[in-house]
This record gives sequence, structure tokens and C-alpha cells, in this order.
Amino acid sequence: MSEIDEQVRKQLEDLSTCEISDALVKLGHVTGGFIPNLNIYSPREHEDVKVVGRVFTVKLVEQESEGSKQSNGPKVEQHFVDAAPPGSVILISPDFVSGAACWGGLMSTAARAKGIRGVVVLGGCRDLKEHREIGFPVFAQFHSTIGQKTFLRPSEYNTKMEIPILPPYHIPAPASQEDEKECYKTVIEPGDILVGDVDGVVIIPFDLVEEVILVAQKGKEVDENVKKDLEDGKGVKESMKKWRGT
Repeated sequence: MSEIDEQVRKQLEDLSTCEISDALVKLGHVTGGFIPNLNIYSPREHEDVKVVGRVFTVKLVEQESEGSKQSNGPKVEQHFVDAAPPGSVILISPDFVSGAACWGGLMSTAARAKGIRGVVVLGGCRDLKEHREIGFPVFAQFHSTIGQKTFLRPSEYNTKMEIPILPPYHIPAPASQEDEKECYKTVIEPGDILVGDVDGVVIIPFDLVEEVILVAQKGKEVDENVKKDLEDGKGVKESMKKWRGT
């Protein structure tokens, strides 16, 4: 998996996740690429954080009990930090959410040394002080004191994921019952582009990135014109109609 072209990276870094989501919605992706329920835990000062990289997915499964002959999924030889390519962003998804942390300080140390750009955990992290001391970007749903090993183990790397958008995040009803399942999920293919900032995390399908950038840049320009009119004391409705046509 190659890194993102440097010009594309710079263009994405100049856009907010909100602007990217708006572009994705305009292009027919009703979830806007959004991954819900995440918080930034590191770095401590995160107003200007921008994480951009191709996504490397990690699936965790429940650890089998000692002596159990039943397997909860494939086993992997490499640690996921060792397996992830430099320049990527690791996305970890456990098959169930326990109180355990799926990412700790030693992982951030190794990932930073390898050139990994950040981690997104659809579960817990721990060792906040360690992440913040080195300034490694960590997005997670919660933080914990409990380690992963007793509860979860890595099972699959770089596979497709579907992240459901659940209440309170409301997505308009799909056009047909046939489309219902897809409409309520953000679909992630290995190598898609992940962008994270203070507003959240979004996924851009890799083959759509140039189109998303063009639409998002146009939307950003429109919003800057609306903002200028509002700063001059013009009405919201008037300004929106003038620049957005609504």
C-alpha cells in the first residue's frame, strides 16, 4: 500500500472533516464517511490536529478461554503495528466492546518511530500521559486502565469494515428498502483515506479522493463568502441564498 501523493495530502490537510463530509454527501455517500462516537485523547492540545493517511484496518476478537478448542477467528503472526505500513493510519475494531483498552503507550511509541500517522480505536485506549508526551494522535471511544491481552486478540488485518451509524446520529431514510443496510453504514475498504481532526474522523474512498477534494474546496469557498457577508452584518437567509442558493 503506497502513501498518499504529497499534493493530495496537502489539499486534504487544508480541508476540515466537516467540509469533506459535506462533499461526500453531495457525491451520494449519505453517511458523509463519518465514524461516530470518537474523542481525541492525544495530543493534549488538539485544536490544530490533522491526521491524513491510508487506512490499515485491524480486527480484534474475543480471547478464547484457556483450553478452549473453539476459535473466534483467524490468528496472525505479526503485531499490527509491525504489519502497518509507514504513512498509514491504524483503525482498530474489536468484535465486541469490553472495558479493555486496545491501544497503549508502548504502541504509540512504536507507531511514531515507524512513521504511522495516528490511530483510531472503536473501543478504548489507555496510558494517556504517554501518548501526550510524544504527541501521537489517538482517537478512541473511551479510555481505561485495563489492558487488551486478557480480553481481546488480533485476528485480521487490512480487511473491509462496515461501521454502523446509530442513534443519536440520524441519517435520512433510504430511497428503497433494498438500500437500507448500506445507507446506514460507513464502508471502509483497505487503503481508503482517513482524515481526522477536532471535529471527528471521516473515510474517503480512495478512488474518489480527487473528486471529493474538488467538491470540498468549492464548498469551502462558498462558506468563506457566506462568512464574510455575515461578518458585514448581512442576514443569514440573504447570505445563504446568495452564495448557496438555498
